[in-house]
Amino acid sequence: MSAVQGRARRSREALPTVSLQARVSPDVRAEIEAAAAASGVSLAYYLDSFFKSQVDTFGSLPLVPSPRLQLEELPIADVA
Repeated sequence: MSAVQGRARRSREALPTVSLQARVSPDVRAEIEAAAAASGVSLAYYLDSFFKSQVDTFGSLPLVPSPRLQLEELPIADVA
């Protein structure tokens, strides 16, 4: 049974799943929850389907920029 009443649950023939945990900003979580609710599916199913569609469309997941911009390289002397 889905964790949220009224939302679709996975098929009994679905492939095995693994746990994935991540921290996102509250506004991103709200967007994901709204999209999942509008789709009538759980957050897990929504995210799984979204990532699969990205891979199917583009061949892989997109790369994103690093959250920290490194402006310069630190001068570290070789230790030999």
